[in-house]
Amino acid sequence: MINIFGNNDGTPGSPFYKFVFALVRLVFGNRPVPEYELNDFDKVEAPYVLLSNHESFNDFYYLYRLTHKNKPIYVINRFYCTRPFLHFLSLRIGMIPKKIFFDDMVTPLRIMRMIKKGYPVIIYPEGRLCIDGRTNRIEDPGGAFYKKLGVDIVLVNVKGAFCEKPKWRKKRYRTPVKITVKKVLKKDQIASMSPEELDSVIRSTISNDAPYDPLCRYPQKDKAEGLHNILYRCYTCNGLYTTSSSGNTITCSSCGKTFTLGEDYRFTEEPYTIAAWYDRMTKIELESIKDIDLEADVIAVIHSNNGKKRKEEAHCRLTYNEFSYKSQRTSFTYSTNKLQAMLFTAGKMFETYHDDEQYYLHPVENPIQCARWAHVVDIIKSLDG
Repeated sequence: MINIFGNNDGTPGSPFYKFVFALVRLVFGNRPVPEYELNDFDKVEAPYVLLSNHESFNDFYYLYRLTHKNKPIYVINRFYCTRPFLHFLSLRIGMIPKKIFFDDMVTPLRIMRMIKKGYPVIIYPEGRLCIDGRTNRIEDPGGAFYKKLGVDIVLVNVKGAFCEKPKWRKKRYRTPVKITVKKVLKKDQIASMSPEELDSVIRSTISNDAPYDPLCRYPQKDKAEGLHNILYRCYTCNGLYTTSSSGNTITCSSCGKTFTLGEDYRFTEEPYTIAAWYDRMTKIELESIKDIDLEADVIAVIHSNNGKKRKEEAHCRLTYNEFSYKSQRTSFTYSTNKLQAMLFTAGKMFETYHDDEQYYLHPVENPIQCARWAHVVDIIKSLDG
């Protein structure tokens, strides 16, 4: 069969690569123009692996705009590769789909293949967007794998993107973003490090805590819109699913307490930061984590690898030991030992995989609970070490 797309099909050399990012540039516009602090990046020769924290969905565009000598490949959520048109484009431009937080032997092989072809590969070790402004725990350390690749590693820190468009808000602010090449690890240096040492350097270098060092003032009047879909318990009375948000405030319907986000993206009173509120919720959940028992009726939207999808009504349950799903057509159970983390969309759905299909689980009631399911899994995994 003749390859009408040429020898560069399936790589950043494909004409579709330029087409895709031309569209992206139209959507994003030219503002903000990120500030880049490149340090030793100009001395790095392709191929290399670039690892970065993940503050917002927009990060991929800012990393694309770095002065790469060869255009980069991204490891991305398989979600973006199962829709018919997106599937076509992702194949043409060489994106590497991954089942996030599930064992996946194909992705490492695809990364090695692109490295051999000379292309940089961009990976977000967190595997998901940060929730409260702090870099997520890295659930699947890759030091041993990165050593096997035998290439330089570029460690990058993205700053400002969390406040530009956090996970819980629909609206994007055009505010300053800074991309810093924090460290370049040369392959000879990497070879002398243990996997554990390498993982430690990666974690400490890319990590960030957005609320403690904002790049500007934020005078917008709707900073808290959607925040209750993350902060699902009241900070004052611990009320469950009693919070609502509007404008710059989040309010509890149980005790009536209202908290306001100031121009520094911090609350004007204790707990001061979104992260500190999140820590309070963690403390409350820990008190009964061994007895946790979450249940929800859901509408499941199930995507197959061939682009087809179906819907079904189902019931989900999460305990300290296992996650289960049951519908008239399908039922399965996973030990929480198998779950590295649980992805979710704030106020909308949480998700999982089964039999190579991706399950988007929309609660029939209280969609605010999606954040809690993900939070509980994180807590359980942190206790496992």
